[in-house]
Amino acid sequence: MKRVLERAAEIGWVHTGEPFVGTENVLRALVEDQDGIAASVLRELGVTHRIAERLDQIMSSTSYRTPSRTLHVTPPDK
Repeated sequence: MKRVLERAAEIGWVHTGEPFVGTENVLRALVEDQDGIAASVLRELGVTHRIAERLDQIMSSTSYRTPSRTLHVTPPDK
């Protein structure tokens, strides 16, 4: 799961230029994961290619890159 979340963060960065991880980024990373159970199930269902294509279309659109996709981290008070 750590590998998938790290890849999801990379995908979010590529598409938004910000450290953003949403469910679409996690799903896209799961589709790419060759060793994971989720990817195996998606492959068996025959949907990995369609999912990957559609997510890439969505995340490449200009409307996907909105200010609301920015993660603002506030450090905790000490």
